[in-house]
Amino acid sequence: MSRPGGMTRRSIVVFAFAIVVMVVAGTSFVYKMTEFAMTIVKDDVEGFGAVAVATYLIGMLPIVFVTLWAVVSGMFADIERPKFRLLELDRELGENPRA
Repeated sequence: MSRPGGMTRRSIVVFAFAIVVMVVAGTSFVYKMTEFAMTIVKDDVEGFGAVAVATYLIGMLPIVFVTLWAVVSGMFADIERPKFRLLELDRELGENPRA
């Protein structure tokens, strides 16, 4: 059952679930970053917040930029194609085994 725009009901559910996960994860991340920043400001545990914030930022920034690059360059335009290509290659290798 295809909708106008090519999105099936399953695609809409998966997309909605992904949005919910991103919102929950993003909210948790912002909360934790704020908590670490407040630790630095209050000097509760000296140096603890600075290391944690730097680690989060160093780990998060490349993931965000690579994801944005993939979205902008159209890498997510047809996410099903690689799966079917893999199955085609497997079928081709099964038909023409090298001895």
